[in-house]
Amino acid sequence: MNYYTKDALFSSVGNVTNLIELKHKNKSSFIISEYGGRPLGLFPREDCYSLLWINSEIKKAIKTRNRVIGGDRYWISPERDFFYKDPENFRDWFCQSSLDPAHYEILASNSNSCTVSSPISVLNQRTKELYNGEITRQFKLIEEPIRTGVEYCGIEFLDDCVFYKPNLKMNGWSLACIISGGSNNPGTVLITTNPNPNPLSYFRNIPSTRLKIGENYVAYKIDVDDIYKLAIRPEDIDYEKKAKIGYIIKIPDSEDYGFLVKISDDIPRSQDECFDVARDHPDSEIGVIQSYNSESPDKFFLNYGEIELQLSPFKTIDNASHGKATHQLIGYIGKKEEILDVIEKYLGIDNPFLF
Repeated sequence: MNYYTKDALFSSVGNVTNLIELKHKNKSSFIISEYGGRPLGLFPREDCYSLLWINSEIKKAIKTRNRVIGGDRYWISPERDFFYKDPENFRDWFCQSSLDPAHYEILASNSNSCTVSSPISVLNQRTKELYNGEITRQFKLIEEPIRTGVEYCGIEFLDDCVFYKPNLKMNGWSLACIISGGSNNPGTVLITTNPNPNPLSYFRNIPSTRLKIGENYVAYKIDVDDIYKLAIRPEDIDYEKKAKIGYIIKIPDSEDYGFLVKISDDIPRSQDECFDVARDHPDSEIGVIQSYNSESPDKFFLNYGEIELQLSPFKTIDNASHGKATHQLIGYIGKKEEILDVIEKYLGIDNPFLF
């Protein structure tokens, strides 16, 4: 299966890439992978599974330069322009290897922080323009922004991407791969919203069995059994809350629950600031906070879900397009009642609907 302890992760990766451990108070840790330039494992305590999904054949994936390794990665959007060979018809999806896994190198690291960097070169599939640039990602351990008394590990990202061409209409894109127990143990994405939200589907209509709309939040099912994508419009986002999206799951082979939460103020605040149009309504409204549910061809080796943030639009500085954003990822582990209390503190959701 794809549930990794910290020891199993180090053993499985071996020497095919550098792994850096950022350890918090000798209790919890993030594991940073040089390959792919990202946090790969998140361990709120020493003896638990990673709350970030990791490829079940991680060593093979790295050796063959497969982009699907897991963790929390950086992309750019709109997806239509950079991930479809036929963008007008949303056909032939692919990922440009110069973006992911790219060619990251560790620039500096210590027990609390790590910086990675890579050149980036991407082709706009719609205009056929080639954009060259570089991305630097800084990761550092942080104290939890809200005191909970529950075991946790927190990290702050500073993503700094530049393309040497001005006036590009694009967003940075933060995507965390999340584990699921499949149909028998699905997880629940929770997004706090303004009253009476209008969530969007991005690929095809999301069935009511996978979506629950509350008065001030949206719940979404992650069972990695079919492909759907949820998005929340900027008009429905509660910007007073720094926490933007969370995910709760019962930990496999355990009575504990895990909770991940993404926090940022560096996200679009209007339709005009986000360019990631939807495949099933490209001429209509756009979503900023997103969540993806994949399909697992081999049900034993479960694929992943995602919790995602579209980041602030790129700005033109000195004749180049710059995308710079700060965001945080906090992971918790504890009994169900403890995790529900954490959810209420971060998202303001009391007694949320769980799938």
